Amino acid sequence: MNKDNFFNIKKILDNNEFFTKEKNVYVDNRTKDYSGNFGLQWNKFPLTQFDSHTGLPLTKNRLFDSSKWNVNDMKNKVVIELGSGAGRFTEILLAAGCYVFSVEMSNAIYVNAINNKSDNIIFIKSSLNNLEFLNNLFDYVLCYGVAQHTPNLLDTYKSCFELGKKGGKISIDHYAKTYHPTSKSIWRPITKRLDPKTLFKIVNFYIPYYFNIDTFIKIKLPSIISKFVRFSIPIPCVNYTNTKNVPQDKKKLIEWAIMDTYDALGAKYDNPLSLDELKKIVKKVGLNSFEVKKNGPILILNGMK
Repeated sequence: MNKDNFFNIKKILDNNEFFTKEKNVYVDNRTKDYSGNFGLQWNKFPLTQFDSHTGLPLTKNRLFDSSKWNVNDMKNKVVIELGSGAGRFTEILLAAGCYVFSVEMSNAIYVNAINNKSDNIIFIKSSLNNLEFLNNLFDYVLCYGVAQHTPNLLDTYKSCFELGKKGGKISIDHYAKTYHPTSKSIWRPITKRLDPKTLFKIVNFYIPYYFNIDTFIKIKLPSIISKFVRFSIPIPCVNYTNTKNVPQDKKKLIEWAIMDTYDALGAKYDNPLSLDELKKIVKKVGLNSFEVKKNGPILILNGMK
């Protein structure tokens, strides 16, 4: 039955006047792309986050620990993934036996189409707000690493909600709001206005030199002193040294640092929320049942339509 649903949804796309097929991707001709930085990022780092590339279960654990979805229940279910990037979660969904509709606004969708070739997936280059003709069709709705980078948060959450069928499961994560300055918040008023290629050149230049200093501050100094020094020297550097399930080879650590520092600085929109703010949005959306929890710097919404 779900296989039939998969092909029925594909037919809907085939017959939609706003979509054309290009390089195995359905391209929405209405979409105004404000996410060029992510397109550049995932073309530069097409496999860096993939579990199949690292040999570590970082993405798989994040997906199932956060969503609380049971992988055994997902086989043959139809899933829409909103904001796929290069396809790190796409890989896990396909391995779980899902039929997947993978949506991405930026040119990273073409990277995903190369990384995750399968007869059980459809790639869509579009804004998640332009998919109302697919409402009420999906067993699972996944939106990780995306919501905070959209211009209207309420519209984003409403769109995610509407895509799920009645009884469908929805999981969205969101940056948690901080109430103190960070190197990211200090520099973003400037960096978000830079051309993505220029910003990438800057980050790619300084991170390899600064990484050793940042690692010393992070690892060798006591925690309180480390936080004070990092605040006093606000040089952005996302450092995964001693982080579980991230490759600890120095070359790989620098690669991840460049990738995620650029990610943090380059997005046009960056709208974190407090736990209470997210709960208010979810109540407006109308989920039948939901849970909102905080996991470190991330808020996670799990609900059912």
